[in-house]
Amino acid sequence: MTRIGIISQWYDPEGGSAVLPGIISRSLVALGHEVHVLTGFPNYPSGRLHPDYRLRAYQFEMMNGVSVHRVPLFPSHDGSAVRRTANYLSFAASAVARLDLLRKVDVWLVYSSPATVALPAMVARWLHGRPYVILVEDMWPDTLAESDYVRPGRALDQIVRILHRFCNASYRQATHVAVIAPGMVDILAERGVPRDKLSVVYNWVDERRFRPRPRDPQLAESLGLSGFVVMYAGSMGNLQGLDVVIDAMEHLTDISDLTLVFAGSGVEEQRLRELASGYPPGRVVFLGQQPLERMIELMPLGDVQLISLRDRPLHRKTMPSKVQSSLACGRPIVAALAGDAARLVDESGAGFVAPPGDPRALADAIRRMYELGTEKRQELGRTGRQFYLEHLSERIGSVALANLLEQARGQDPLRR
Repeated sequence: MTRIGIISQWYDPEGGSAVLPGIISRSLVALGHEVHVLTGFPNYPSGRLHPDYRLRAYQFEMMNGVSVHRVPLFPSHDGSAVRRTANYLSFAASAVARLDLLRKVDVWLVYSSPATVALPAMVARWLHGRPYVILVEDMWPDTLAESDYVRPGRALDQIVRILHRFCNASYRQATHVAVIAPGMVDILAERGVPRDKLSVVYNWVDERRFRPRPRDPQLAESLGLSGFVVMYAGSMGNLQGLDVVIDAMEHLTDISDLTLVFAGSGVEEQRLRELASGYPPGRVVFLGQQPLERMIELMPLGDVQLISLRDRPLHRKTMPSKVQSSLACGRPIVAALAGDAARLVDESGAGFVAPPGDPRALADAIRRMYELGTEKRQELGRTGRQFYLEHLSERIGSVALANLLEQARGQDPLRR
């Protein structure tokens, strides 16, 4: 048994992508390890403190076999660069101040999103000789440079330079660096990280929830969903490039029983509603923000799950979690993607890929899926599900991550 400390700014009961640290922690416990999580007080994605918590100097709780240690932070998740920075740095500082809580762990796992989360692990290695493995979820400072939080200019350039130096230092001091997409290996290798220090460990999903489910005809009827349903379920932000989906509908007017459904919300929702307003009622349906359990119930109502991401250099070397969740649920996929994610969808045999930003190509992929018919679409879903089980599942990912942590524990020369 290895005593594993996980440093993550995000943890249950936070939603969205913040569920991943909990999934990882429970998987490591299931393998027989003792897991301690050093995290903040939940405030994601709203930026407001979760109603069941109040800020205090320290709080401990046991959650599903995981020892959770919470330290204070500045709650925020809005568009303000100042408040977002305060959110990131306040957690890093609080975690550094309370490293004494977890001096007896054998090895640290850094859930690297944001990059500042590596600071406590770097200090723990210096103070206590504990090795750490970084799991890179987002490429920093690339993510910041492509965001809208800081305007381009000298200030952004200076921040990016500082973050580059910090990230490179965190990689040098790490015993190993795991990434969630193959393209990330190339990026980090170009930045000087030895390739034998890099591994790909794909994210997996909560397999108790994300699994094949039957279609609920009563739910479909209550929502007015019939015929051929193309469903996008997830965040509706600028990075998803969902305007191409609305535009693709112009090339599918001859398919009278086709309905495009958006389940979710985000900064682009209102603009997408305006773009879709020219279509007949019921052609494009917006269901709004949905809790996780409801979203899972909605997925089988889609004859095909849609995945979309703008074609930017960084996006070609990342992996949206919707790929894994769709495959795990056995849903056929039409994807407007490029790079690593597109290759994975193609390799899975679960559906068709169109170039991002090309509405005609996306319409052609949707038409192909429509023309297959129900039985062949279901076969695609089963093929994708099998691919997930063999290459992306908890059984694969958790063992790979546990092996990296155990190797780091035994190999790190500073361990004492």
